[in-house]
Amino acid sequence: MGKRIKLCFRDVFYLLTSGLLIIAAVSCRQAPAGQWTPDPQADLNVYFFHINDRCPACTAVGENTEWVLNNYFSNKLEDGSLKYESFNIDTKENKAVAAKYQISYTSLLLVRRDGSVIDLTVDAMNNAGSAPLKFREMLKAEIEKNLE
Repeated sequence: MGKRIKLCFRDVFYLLTSGLLIIAAVSCRQAPAGQWTPDPQADLNVYFFHINDRCPACTAVGENTEWVLNNYFSNKLEDGSLKYESFNIDTKENKAVAAKYQISYTSLLLVRRDGSVIDLTVDAMNNAGSAPLKFREMLKAEIEKNLE
């Protein structure tokens, strides 16, 4: 009878362990609370991510991005086919969008309706402050290409 009890405890242990592993696996696949989704109506979303303390390059990226959008794409912004959002990733309400795109520092992304992402961060940080005209032309061309 002692052998039968050991077998039962071992079986219970394996069942509990297996159950916990299954629960852990299923819960990892669930969307986190506050999951963020892009605007489904926009053909292209332009996302600028920044932190509280912005360096001159970060500030230039934001300012020049807004300049390009307002001067070349105001009609697209008005009709909703193009959407611009600036996210401070240091704030709690923007943690979900930062997590979705794996953002931890200043970034500039174009996100197409199909979910594909064009990361313009390197060009933006290298040129927005030191060569703003070059940055503006590059951004304008990328937006036009991705709106086609």
